[in-house]
Amino acid sequence: MKRILLLTNLFVLLLAGFGQAIAQNAERSGRIVGKVTDKKTGEALIGVTVVIQGSTIGNVTDVEGRYTLQVAPGNYTIDFKYIGYATKSIADVAVKGAQPTTLNIIMDEPASKELKEVVIKGSYKQETINAIYTAQKNNAVVSDGISADLIKKSPDRNTGDVLKRVSGTSIADNKFVVVRGLAERYNTTLMNSTMLPSTEPDKKAFSFNIIPSSLIDNIIIYKTASPDLPGDFAGGAVKVNTKDLPTQQFTELSLGLGYHTMTTFKDFKASPPTGKLDWLGFLDNSKALPSAYASVKSSYTSLEQEERQAISQQFSSAYPNVKTSTSLPNLSLQFATGNTRQFKNNNRLGYLLAVNYGTSRRVTAGTRSEYDIDKNYMYQYETDNYSQTRNLGALLNIAYSYNKSKIAWKNFFNNDFNTSFLERGGWNYRGANDTMYIRSRSAETTQNGLFNSVLEGTHQVGRNKMIVDWNASYGRAYRNQPDQRIFTSYNLDRSAPYFVSIPSVNSPMPNTLGRIYSNLTENIFGGSVNLTVPFKLFNEAAKFKVGAMKNYRSRDFTVSALGYTDARYGQDITLDKGVDASTIFSPAGLQQYNLLLSVLDLSSTDYKGTSDLNAGYLMFDNRLATNLRVVWGARIENFQQKLISPNKADQKYTNTDVLPSINLTYNLTEKSNLRGSFFMAVNRPEFREIAAYTQYDYENDFIVRGDPNLQRSTSLNGDIRYEFYSGVGEIISASLFYKKFNNPIEQVNLGNKILSYQNAETATDYGAEIELRKNLGFLSGNSNVLKNMTFYVNAALIKGDITLQDRKVSSPMQGQSPYLLNGGLQYAAGEGFAFNVLYNKIGQRLKFRGENGGVDVFEKSRDILDFQVSKSVMKSRGEFKLNISDIFAQPISYYYKYDANASTVFDAKNDRIINKWKPGTSISVSFKYNFNKR
Repeated sequence: MKRILLLTNLFVLLLAGFGQAIAQNAERSGRIVGKVTDKKTGEALIGVTVVIQGSTIGNVTDVEGRYTLQVAPGNYTIDFKYIGYATKSIADVAVKGAQPTTLNIIMDEPASKELKEVVIKGSYKQETINAIYTAQKNNAVVSDGISADLIKKSPDRNTGDVLKRVSGTSIADNKFVVVRGLAERYNTTLMNSTMLPSTEPDKKAFSFNIIPSSLIDNIIIYKTASPDLPGDFAGGAVKVNTKDLPTQQFTELSLGLGYHTMTTFKDFKASPPTGKLDWLGFLDNSKALPSAYASVKSSYTSLEQEERQAISQQFSSAYPNVKTSTSLPNLSLQFATGNTRQFKNNNRLGYLLAVNYGTSRRVTAGTRSEYDIDKNYMYQYETDNYSQTRNLGALLNIAYSYNKSKIAWKNFFNNDFNTSFLERGGWNYRGANDTMYIRSRSAETTQNGLFNSVLEGTHQVGRNKMIVDWNASYGRAYRNQPDQRIFTSYNLDRSAPYFVSIPSVNSPMPNTLGRIYSNLTENIFGGSVNLTVPFKLFNEAAKFKVGAMKNYRSRDFTVSALGYTDARYGQDITLDKGVDASTIFSPAGLQQYNLLLSVLDLSSTDYKGTSDLNAGYLMFDNRLATNLRVVWGARIENFQQKLISPNKADQKYTNTDVLPSINLTYNLTEKSNLRGSFFMAVNRPEFREIAAYTQYDYENDFIVRGDPNLQRSTSLNGDIRYEFYSGVGEIISASLFYKKFNNPIEQVNLGNKILSYQNAETATDYGAEIELRKNLGFLSGNSNVLKNMTFYVNAALIKGDITLQDRKVSSPMQGQSPYLLNGGLQYAAGEGFAFNVLYNKIGQRLKFRGENGGVDVFEKSRDILDFQVSKSVMKSRGEFKLNISDIFAQPISYYYKYDANASTVFDAKNDRIINKWKPGTSISVSFKYNFNKR
């Protein structure tokens, strides 16, 4: 901790000096910035002339429709001129100091084509309102999202927390997005228009908690498809856009401290060794596989016993003594800077750099119980989990806008490092008057991360103003779990010492006495090119779009599951008189007790996987009438997947899918839309799901196994949505949706604590969503307090049924919730004071479906209440925030649902809680300082 505090002090001092130097050299003039778009389509208009009335100051919009005007503080009238459109003249545009004034403009064609010139006059305030309406209304597909402004007003530290605020969306396991109640596997994730891989070694899912919310500009969840979106989603395509170029020079520094009710200033346990780079979040060699083993890994089992014993003694001490310390408050730091320079020829060059670091501890207390098919107790264990996380992230974006083109290089990196120590104890019921007491512990280190780099360009070409956009990307995802150490001891008589049971050399048991090493690395290469051609159809503006995309993934996964065994027939060693785990399994102890490490082959299956996705599409965006827009076309995807494991037959999968889609938008009024859509989608198995190796999840006490016979799933999807935009930032919407799946993939409970994957035959998923966001000023016209308040609520009600291989049941799909509810109250005043109260609840959801003797496992619903208050200080240079997350801190619980035909709500008489833990409440304070504000 001293090292972190020293680093913090140096960081603050250096950046304070750097920020002051920048502030002293900052530009003294003001800016007017904005974007010009078409009223009917919402598309950016390129080449619009923007002029200050009565002056020679002017500019032309770039390939994104953006412009910048350098002006002195004052009041201006600005003209926007574009061939074929009515000239727009906007008055009362006030520029104060160096802060940019944002003016987004909506251009409309003149009512009469015969008029030489039509001038539409308006005010700054009215045009700003019009721009917001148009941006909200002109999405081609059914979508919901959240902006950087709303992210700032929530206590959410990572993107996973942010996503649970979006209509029809929830989060599973604090990191996986669930859209419309469908499991995380039915979503796809994009960052800056490039596809991201699964971050998990054992499921098709993206862990959103690795993306800091402070680096995000906006998040859009597409709930219906268009041909230019990836075809592998039926729930949602989640597009994360990192922050783009700033409108002005800025340098910010943020410092935060956090308190956790179950952790801070309390005892915290950890198991050595501690690496030299742990504090920064990177692994050194202290937990690596010994080279003596790594060099003979593939042939280790066939070596002579004496050789295996000698190699086993090269491993570091497996179970050193546990260290106890007092947990200090959590710490977070972020530095961000950026600027955009405009040249005389109106070309712009800009950059954005952000670096964040955080360290936190958390203790959770839980209970893991097990019951047989007749509801009889099998065991009950109490578990304390001591977890410490270090996070290091960075973002670097550079862009150059010239003529009617823009080229950008966007880079994102995040490294998440977690060390956890779990202590477990309880009893195992083996029969009448026969109970065994168990003590167990596990020490585990996990380093996972993501690097994504995208080079992209947008260009307007030709006389008919065609748009060419392209990107080339490289991504790398990794998850390294070196040296998970599990130790278990037993007692048949509580008055006697505990003992450790060593199995024979042919029966290693890493799940109870062993060491597990695993490493996953995935490289992703991608690229796409799109051509958009504008034309006229039925005397209305239309577009034809064609494109192609390639995404190639290469995954390398290695795992070694090693168990301590007796070189002969097995033995029990009493833990008494100075004999403990640290002495028995030290190199000297291994020799004394004649022990060695043996490989459990079923859990030690390496594999290499490749997937090659090639896609192309045709899309039309046109109007069948003035108020009726249709976006339609088809996408074709060819997918080839290959899995190679030593000593096993290669697994190859190939399929080609044609995926049509159509989205209709009828403009009922200037403020309302009626939407309808239909699309086909696919859902493909992930590498891990088709890899037939076994993995042990110590924390949840489950064994996970793949199935090579999985098939890809297909679905038909339909949506209807009404939306009404009653005011700035206000919306009322209602949606109905229906989905029909063929061969849906589910994670199933096979009994005996074994989880696997299976195809069901068919499934349906249908429901309704509503959303309301309304300013409360209408309740009292004279109340400034109510005018500054916004109430919002969104909810989803979801039903479905599924036909399994042996039966049909009226129950949700695996991972599905019957309802979702989000609500909140926001207050923001002009004096820089704001608060936000947020509520979230999801219905009980099916975690794992029971098959072949297994029982359905559900997660109980819980109420989550968060609160944030913020205040600007030091003439708005600084900002204080207080965040309180999960105020109720209700326990998280999984339960067996024995009657599959009964209500899925927990029934205390017939159902049994199998997993329950307390999450605790988090309280944090932060201070952000902007060196450039004046």
